Amino acid sequence: MNKSFSVLYSKYVIDGVQQELTPAQILESVRGPFSGTAGQPEEAGRIVDESSGPGLSSGGTDASKIEEYLDKVMSASRQASIIFPQEFTRGQIEKALLDCLWRMGDFRLGDLCLDAEWTWNEQSIGNMAALYSSFKATGEFLDALGLCLRSYSEEQGVCGVQFTAVLRPGVEEGSLVERPFSSENPRLGAASLPSTLHPDPKSWIVYIPFDTSSYRLGGSLLAQAIDIEPAVAPIINDPYYFHDCYEVVRELVEDGIILSASTVSDGGLITALKGMTSQTVGAVIDLSDLRIATREEDPVRLLFSEVPGAIIQIRDIDFDYIDAELLLQDIAFYPLGHPAEGGEVQLHSSPKSGIQHILESLIRSQGGEGED
Repeated sequence: MNKSFSVLYSKYVIDGVQQELTPAQILESVRGPFSGTAGQPEEAGRIVDESSGPGLSSGGTDASKIEEYLDKVMSASRQASIIFPQEFTRGQIEKALLDCLWRMGDFRLGDLCLDAEWTWNEQSIGNMAALYSSFKATGEFLDALGLCLRSYSEEQGVCGVQFTAVLRPGVEEGSLVERPFSSENPRLGAASLPSTLHPDPKSWIVYIPFDTSSYRLGGSLLAQAIDIEPAVAPIINDPYYFHDCYEVVRELVEDGIILSASTVSDGGLITALKGMTSQTVGAVIDLSDLRIATREEDPVRLLFSEVPGAIIQIRDIDFDYIDAELLLQDIAFYPLGHPAEGGEVQLHSSPKSGIQHILESLIRSQGGEGED
C-alpha cells in the first residue's frame, strides 16, 4: 500500500462504525479551485481505530501556582490533543487566521484561505481516530467560516496539524460560497504590528475573545505541561461571532488605532500577555470584569484556557472610540489594565467590576453637594 496516500484515501472504521467519507473527500469539498485535484491512488486501505474520549479529570489546578504554571507553559512545545481533536483543530484554524490579522495590508477574512499539513502515526490506539476527527473538523469549520483550503498534505511523524493563512488566489469562478467579507484588491504585507507593549502607562490593554465558549482547560497546553486530563475543553464553534470580531479588529488595525497586539491561543490569555512584555515594560492586569462577565471564579481557567482571541493595546484617547465600535457590533471586550515598569505581568482581581469602582468614585465625589 502507498503509505503517502493511505491516510487520505482509506476508509475509516471508528468505534466499529464505518465513516461515510474518506479524508480526501472531506478536504476536497472545501478545497478552492486553485489547482488540479489530487489524483486517486491505485490502492487505498482500511483503517480501524477507537476514539480516546475524555474520562474523569485526572487532577486539578492550584491558583497559587500561576507563576509556576506559566513557566512550564512557556517552555513547553505544542502537541495535538488526541482526546479533543475537533476542538484542538478548530482552535488551530482560528489561531492561523488571528496571526494573519496583525499583518499590514488591506484585506478581510474572506480574502484568506489556508494551507494545512497533518502529521500522524498509528502506533497508539486513538491516534488515527483523532486524525480522522481533525480532517472532519477542518471540513465542517471551514465551510461554516466560508473559507477554503489552498493546499493540504500529510506525512508520518508526531501527531499534529498546522495551518497557515495566506491570501486567496485571484480565482472568482467556482468559489465555494459568496464572500461578504472581502476586499476588491486585497494586499497582505510582510510587516506586522508590534507584538510588544508600548511603554505609555496611560494606554489600555484590552482583551477580545473571538468565541463565546466557556473557559475550560481540556486540550490546553497547561494540561499537557502539568500532565492533567480535564474532562471538558472549550467548545470552539461560533463562526459567525468570529467573523464579526475579525472584521472589526481588522478595521482597527488598518486605521492605525492599535499600538501593539497579540493572538490568544496556545497557552491562553496569560501566555499572550507575557509574550507582550519586555525587559523594561510589563503590565498591571485586573481580571475582575472578565471574571464577573464569565462567572468563572477560577483564575487558572481564565488565564490558561485556550479560547481564541486577541489582546490589543490602544491609546487612552481612543478608548471611547473602541468602546463605541465594539458595542455597536455587539462584541464583548474587557479592559484589563495598563503597561507598567518592569517586565512582569502583575495580576489582580477585586470583587467589584471596573464600572462599579467608577460609579462609586462619582458618588463619593458628589457626596458633599447639596440638592438644588
